[in-house]
Amino acid sequence: MFQPLYAIGIDYGTASLGFCGLAVDQVHDDPRQRRFDFCDQWPGQPVPSMKNLSALLVSAEGEVLSWGYAARHRALNQAGGPDAPQYYAGFKMQLMDQPVEQWTAEEHNGAQRAVRAEEGGEEARTAGLSVLEQPLPWAERSPQQQAELLTVELLKRVREKALAQIAASGYLEEDVRYGLTVPAIFRDSDNQRVRRLAVKAGFPAEDGRLVLAREPEAAVHSARLHSVRVHGEDDLLAGSLTDPGRRIVVLDGGGGTVDFAAYKNDAKGHLVEIGLVNGARLGSNELNARFEDRLLVDRFGKPELIEHLKQEVPEAMLEMAEAWERGKLSFGPDTETPIKVGLPTAVNRRLGAAVRKRVGRKQRGVTDAIIVTPEEVRDLFDTVVPEILELLDEQLAEVKDEDGAQPVVLMVGGFSNSAYLQHAVREHLAGRALVLVPPEPGNAVLYGAAHYAYAPQTRARRARFTYGIAVCSDFVPGVDPEDAKQVTRKGRAYCATRFGKIVNRGDIVDTAKEIGQSYIPIEGHLESMEIELHTSTEDDPRYVTDPGCRRVGTITVDLRDVMDIHLEDRQVDVRLSFGETEIKVRSIVRSTGQEAACTVDFASDY
Repeated sequence: MFQPLYAIGIDYGTASLGFCGLAVDQVHDDPRQRRFDFCDQWPGQPVPSMKNLSALLVSAEGEVLSWGYAARHRALNQAGGPDAPQYYAGFKMQLMDQPVEQWTAEEHNGAQRAVRAEEGGEEARTAGLSVLEQPLPWAERSPQQQAELLTVELLKRVREKALAQIAASGYLEEDVRYGLTVPAIFRDSDNQRVRRLAVKAGFPAEDGRLVLAREPEAAVHSARLHSVRVHGEDDLLAGSLTDPGRRIVVLDGGGGTVDFAAYKNDAKGHLVEIGLVNGARLGSNELNARFEDRLLVDRFGKPELIEHLKQEVPEAMLEMAEAWERGKLSFGPDTETPIKVGLPTAVNRRLGAAVRKRVGRKQRGVTDAIIVTPEEVRDLFDTVVPEILELLDEQLAEVKDEDGAQPVVLMVGGFSNSAYLQHAVREHLAGRALVLVPPEPGNAVLYGAAHYAYAPQTRARRARFTYGIAVCSDFVPGVDPEDAKQVTRKGRAYCATRFGKIVNRGDIVDTAKEIGQSYIPIEGHLESMEIELHTSTEDDPRYVTDPGCRRVGTITVDLRDVMDIHLEDRQVDVRLSFGETEIKVRSIVRSTGQEAACTVDFASDY
């Protein structure tokens, strides 16, 4: 097991990213004594900040010209035009929306193996390459492919910045373990994609050197380890977030998503995940989108005009978006003054007389700014807040305590800075839960990522689905479907689509526990065994083709080193651990005790 000398946490958010770290030593083994080294100096920043912008400025040829605040500053001051460098921000969630790698499957000897959908010509010659390696011009890449490239470039730069900072203290790259955050709603395939991109950006591929941390989990680590206390109306409600039996629901409001997760402290004060992670794209950026497609369309009259302005004067539209961002976070439930978003000169002169007249007519003669009335701001918040509260109720229902004790709702993430959102949550949960907002909700995930890299404290997690393996069982005539029947060379009939259950949906799975099943190849000539990993939303599916079942990955076990062993002695114990952020797999040949080479590829279409 890798033993780091230094731990670095990196919070990669939709709107911003940053890092902090600390030496691994006896003093810091006590979480209460941990003091982080962090960076608050970024080129182009307006004021010192622990986070840089998750943004890049890219030339028409695909060359990264600058990143973070420096990219924004350059974008705001550059000359416009079709060939001007493009400013990219808020692209992280595109990694999940439409996976880049699309696979189909064909059955072969009772198992499925992934093959590329395209065949022939240049596509066939590049099919084995990842999107990062294929020779596609920048302009011809899809938004999802661009998001992968942008993520690599961004992670590469924040890693280099972090290493340069710790080098001054005498630490080397090989001394470091990294904790990198991922949204709670990311699936196994999304997490695998993030790891692949991080390795492409220069992060270590060795096991144990790069750990992925779910954002809500990182936040609750931070709050617990920083001795955040709960203040209730009486002594029964007061206490620490580490008190045994304490239930904590995390509301992580970021730029792209609002995620929820729930935990309970065991008798030793360690975290056990007790709720099923949920969330949706209801983050701060969704309000920004509503500002554009509702407010600006209402003022300007045509969505096409807004798209034209974003193409022609993106720097001016960025300036308007930032003015709206500042105004919405300070807007509270009792605010009676409008938010004023100035119209930059570059936008104003492109509106034309008719549009300016329309703006003035809707704003009592004001034409040099977009005036967002308090009623309009509330209407925009109401496009996301009710659904956030609904998801929060679902999470609270999952973790309801039989003794009626109130849980703590911990609000973290940049969107949790919103006074309006805080008020809505407190009002909605009055008498049902205690609402806690740390002093720096936007940095809670960042601190937690470093704690997670230092020493994860989650003892168990709750399985989101029923997990199982597609197995070949003896065919039962009249019960099993004929199209699933498979006959071996020796004439034995199997049903090739049976669901071999490993973990039930909702099971609490110990992070240190491996769950194993044994498998034997059904044909003696097979040099590898490909095992399909499936999920189900049901508790007891019979077949992997039942409603609610999906193939989520393929486990490939290399058998070439045991081909000289009798078939019955090639039994392989496949051991899966579901407790960490990512599912991990090991395979051991039972007769020899040797570990066989094993890989797992998660499907990107589930």
